[in-house]
Amino acid sequence: MRQAAMVRLGSSLAVLSLTLALAACGGDGLSLGGDVSKTIVSGNAAGQGVVDVDPAIFAKEVPCPPLEVEAGNYLSASYERGKDNDPRALRYQASLEKWARKCRREGGEVKMTLGVSGRVTPGPAWKGGEILLPIRVTYAPLADEGGKSEVKMFTVPVTVGEGAPAEQWALVEQGLVIPQDRSIKVQIALTDKKRRR
Repeated sequence: MRQAAMVRLGSSLAVLSLTLALAACGGDGLSLGGDVSKTIVSGNAAGQGVVDVDPAIFAKEVPCPPLEVEAGNYLSASYERGKDNDPRALRYQASLEKWARKCRREGGEVKMTLGVSGRVTPGPAWKGGEILLPIRVTYAPLADEGGKSEVKMFTVPVTVGEGAPAEQWALVEQGLVIPQDRSIKVQIALTDKKRRR
């Protein structure tokens, strides 16, 4: 019995020594998940200094609602008046290519940061100038849920010269409050038309 206790003590000391050695190799701290920007232990292996634990590292990630592009609304074309679908009358074509979101809890609310980007390609009829791209964000109920959709409109200014190559555009909106009283999905669209329920 005494011999087993000595073995357990020896194992515990070995683990403690290994932990201290790893902490010493890490310099000022020990990182979680390989991310050196998130130090969870500060101080040195000799036990001098302050142990600093950041509770935010252990906080659960706040889930975001699903994000998708509305069907048929990732591309938009502008033509000279009365000449729709005439390639020679194309002023510009805009596309929605990348999108992402991240949610956080702030007070009693869940807030989303939404990023959307794409490009504008001038057509043969474009004379140069500023284009105001309309981006629609819709909080839509899930298929098995009832309720109304909530629509928010944003405008992205893009300056494109005559005969210029395609220009990149981007929209980053922070602090979009996500409703918590129902299940929704977030839809984005490159259009100024109002979305029907």
